[in-house]
Amino acid sequence: MIKIVRVPFDDILFDPEEAGEMLTACQRRQRKMRLAGAAAADRALAVLFEDTAVRSDTEIVLAPLKNTASDELTAEISERYEHGFTLRCSFRIRDKVWALFELSRD
Repeated sequence: MIKIVRVPFDDILFDPEEAGEMLTACQRRQRKMRLAGAAAADRALAVLFEDTAVRSDTEIVLAPLKNTASDELTAEISERYEHGFTLRCSFRIRDKVWALFELSRD
């Protein structure tokens, strides 16, 4: 079974940390869920969770990307990956490109 959580762009802009914490909490409810993907449409991010047998121990982080030029973007994604952040999707809000990362707590 799947669950889709809609996060308005205005909420992400107002407090990206709180939006990430809310999405992380979706994985920790009594029903075991894991992040399955995300898509942006109509001024909101739709985040898809699916049932899983094991409770997820990851954190969801929303952050603007500093640079969208190809080489700099690749370097930023690689640097974040080295620190445990796995890029799950990117999306544009106004003039910035944002990313949804999954952070492993290992």
